Amino acid sequence: TIPVNEAFESGDECPFCYLERMADQRAIRYVIGPGASYMEPDIREITNRQGFCGAHYKKLYDYGNALGNALIMQTYYTGVLMELEAKLDDYELPPRKGLFRKKAEIREENPLLSWMREKQSSCFVCRQVEENMQRYFDTFFAMLKEPEFRAKVESSRGFCMHHFRRLVEESAKSLPNGQRE
Repeated sequence: TIPVNEAFESGDECPFCYLERMADQRAIRYVIGPGASYMEPDIREITNRQGFCGAHYKKLYDYGNALGNALIMQTYYTGVLMELEAKLDDYELPPRKGLFRKKAEIREENPLLSWMREKQSSCFVCRQVEENMQRYFDTFFAMLKEPEFRAKVESSRGFCMHHFRRLVEESAKSLPNGQRE
C-alpha cells in the first residue's frame, strides 16, 4: 500500500506510470546493482533462460557495471549459441510455396523461427516489472474501498491511456458490477 499511496501523492500525470518507472528502476538495480544478484547462480540461471529485451539491455549497460554486464552477456550468449546450434542440427528448410500449391500442404510454423521469436520476446526485467504492476493494480482496487484513498484518486491528475485501459480491464476482475462505473 505504501508505494501506491506514494504514487498518488507524487503529483505525476499518471500514478501508474510513476509506479512502473519505480518498478523498472528497482528491477535494473536488482539485476546489476550493488546487491550483485547477477552473481547468484539461481538468478543467473533465470536471466540466462529469460534474457533481456533491447530496452533493458540498454538500461543495464547505462547503469555502469561493465564487469557485471560482461558476465551476464557472456553466460547468456553462450547458452543461446548452444541452443541455436542444437536447433540448427534439426533444422530443415521448409519447401518454397509454389504458385499452385494448396494452403493445406504448407507446413505449420517453423520451429527455428518460433524459438527465435520466443527468445526475442522474453525479458527478465519486463517480467519483474509486470509482476509488480499486477500487485499494484490489485492493491489499488483493494484500497479503493477506503474513503481517504478514494479522495486521493479523485483529486489526482488522472491516468495515461495505457494504464486507464488496464484499470478498466482489471476492474472487471476486481470490482462488483455495481462499483465498476
